[in-house]
Amino acid sequence: MDHVVGGAPLCTSTGSSRLNLKRVWIVLLLGTEVLGTEEDGRRSWMTTETKDGPGAVVIGAGPAGLAVARELDHQHGIKTLVLDRAAAPAISWRSRYDNFRLNTAGFLSHLPGQRIPLNAGRWPTKEDMVRYFDHYVARQNIALMLGCAVHRVDRAEGVWQLDTSSGEIRTPAIVLATGNYSAPTIPRWPGLSRFSGEIVHSGDFTNAWPYRGRDVLVVGAGNSAADIAVQLANDGARRIWLAVRTPPHLVRRAMGPFPSDIFLELFSRVPARMIDPLIARMNRLIWGDLSAYGFQRPTLGLKATVEQRGRIPTLADELIDAVRVGRVEVVGAVKALESDGVILADGTSVAPQVIIAATGFGTDLDGLVGHLGVLDEHGNPRGGFASHVGDGMFAIGYGIPPNGPLRAIRLNATPLARHIGAYLQRIGPSVRAPRECAPADFVAPGQLLGDAR
Repeated sequence: MDHVVGGAPLCTSTGSSRLNLKRVWIVLLLGTEVLGTEEDGRRSWMTTETKDGPGAVVIGAGPAGLAVARELDHQHGIKTLVLDRAAAPAISWRSRYDNFRLNTAGFLSHLPGQRIPLNAGRWPTKEDMVRYFDHYVARQNIALMLGCAVHRVDRAEGVWQLDTSSGEIRTPAIVLATGNYSAPTIPRWPGLSRFSGEIVHSGDFTNAWPYRGRDVLVVGAGNSAADIAVQLANDGARRIWLAVRTPPHLVRRAMGPFPSDIFLELFSRVPARMIDPLIARMNRLIWGDLSAYGFQRPTLGLKATVEQRGRIPTLADELIDAVRVGRVEVVGAVKALESDGVILADGTSVAPQVIIAATGFGTDLDGLVGHLGVLDEHGNPRGGFASHVGDGMFAIGYGIPPNGPLRAIRLNATPLARHIGAYLQRIGPSVRAPRECAPADFVAPGQLLGDAR
């Protein structure tokens, strides 16, 4: 799948593929004003003035990319261009299902330099977060270019060369920030092609309305699976099964007045071998024995599971209620599909009309940078959540951090920006993109690009 970024070429090797203004919509976010013209349904948001090419290019306008761009500009004076395939920043947040709420407390989940408004509440909704990210772009003066495909990244003449559908972009430093949700994944169950019912990935689930009166199997035991099962139970699905392969750690959203993620924060420096037995005892007091309902006890402790397997606990208040009253039935893992049913790992079967696969996403980075040997066995950039992969290629936001992705982004964006600044200072201006390759559509705030004449 192409990685889409926006706007027009910063420079090309031949100089023949400069900006075609008739094919670009430039929108300048100036406070609350939006100025723009539209051509061919393409769009960019620009907020930064520069006369030279950007010191760094970020691929991905999700929270990680926005945070690093902000820190590079505000802390180090490095003009940064953020590229994304979508028509707006933070697109994965805009496309989440109805009734989505942040799984971590809002006051711990902000990006550098700007808090989430208090009126968003303890657990902000999807709409709250989209408004927050939009305001972040405007208030932090982040330059975005949207709506163009990045096919491949290569190293050439000491800089990074981005092959895009709009031409070639060259920059001394790039940041991979496309996130964990680029490519929905559905397991290749035996008999998948023979199933006569409907198969939907959780990324395409909007709400429960299309499934009223229907029998639905939800596959997965994470937060998306739990939320979807509860929505189906509340909004009229006839029968609901939840297929669980690995027993999840089930936690309450809050312990009295305190959000549960506060405790992970408090115990972040305590070894898993010490804190996990305490968490297990607390959960037994809270939930009791859930094995009769199909939830077996996890074999690995909660913190160890997060650290070793990258699996976060499931917020299960409403799910447990639905399971206990019989609205959701927990069953074993999917083993195979038949034309009119699903065979489970224990040999039993169910006959859903719809399968909703809450089975995760892939990073889809192989076509972009896989040929460079910078990805690990999971398809993530080497080096952990935030790293200098090498030669001015940096990455942030891949994998599941133990303290929540948004907080991890805030904590890692600042030191990563510092490493990028140090790298650019070390290589000096001799290998920077030349002035004649400055972006043709970098304009002063308030100036509107019109048709090319």
